[in-house]
Amino acid sequence: MNSKNNGFFVVEDHTVTNIGLTSLIGQKTGLVCLGSAFSKSEALKKIRALAESGSENLPGIIILDLFLGEESGIDVLRFVRSEYPSIKILVYSMYAKPGILSLVLEEGAHGFVEKSAPESILITAVKKIISGETFIQQNLVSSLFTYKTMYDGLTRQEQNVFKKILERKGKVQIAEELGISPRSVDNYFTRIFEKTACKNIHEVISKYGE
Repeated sequence: MNSKNNGFFVVEDHTVTNIGLTSLIGQKTGLVCLGSAFSKSEALKKIRALAESGSENLPGIIILDLFLGEESGIDVLRFVRSEYPSIKILVYSMYAKPGILSLVLEEGAHGFVEKSAPESILITAVKKIISGETFIQQNLVSSLFTYKTMYDGLTRQEQNVFKKILERKGKVQIAEELGISPRSVDNYFTRIFEKTACKNIHEVISKYGE
């Protein structure tokens, strides 16, 4: 069995959790740990290095935290899905509201488990994903339907801005990434607040992205 099929990589900024995941997954699944990272930049550097040493050395699965201090795990997800589509991604996050779940699935994640879930669910998710299936923690699924009704009520650009809010992007960064003016972002904020019955960005994140 080669490392491509059986290796895993952990991206998690909390030291104890990072070490715990590498140990637990290795013991419970028989997969080989090919490395870990505590930040977005470290993760991208190490994954590139693995790829440069031969595609057979890429991990079969990455266990990915979404918020890496001031950096975004979602950017790691986008990078991996774009550059190394053979790698499966399991998002492992303390934030499990439907907006976040929908966002990472749209970006190509193969599974989602919240950090409060029993270890057995995490291990089941890793095994299923590495074998070619997808896995979403069951109790998180029902809320997606209600969320989708709200989300579909937004215009395309409102959806784009909404997703940036869930990623914790600031107004200036949203404007730069979407190629619009900060004033336009303010206007989209106002419309989003009206359609979600939220007073501000913090309420949007609390309701849909935590």
